[in-house]
Amino acid sequence: MESTIPRILKTPILAMYHDDKRQLLTLEVELPDVKSENITLLMHENSFYIKAFSKTVEYIGSFFLDGPVDPEKATAVNENGMLTIKVPYKESFTCARYVPIQ
Repeated sequence: MESTIPRILKTPILAMYHDDKRQLLTLEVELPDVKSENITLLMHENSFYIKAFSKTVEYIGSFFLDGPVDPEKATAVNENGMLTIKVPYKESFTCARYVPIQ
């Protein structure tokens, strides 16, 4: 009988940024030692859900996005422990305002 090692439950580390034209959102999710077939990604217009696992760790999280995106045009690549998701905004990111730092 094979012994089962319980997985540690973690929220993945996430970086979120847009391009200079504010048309494409990029999400980088750290998933060390996770194979592509062990990732579930659900993209919504204003959020996304991810569940992934390796032999010892299970990653799970739900995150809000900074503006409405087109989930039908999302792409995702899992490479070297980093899941990179690219998705275009539905509209240009025009409602943002730079805030001066004192």
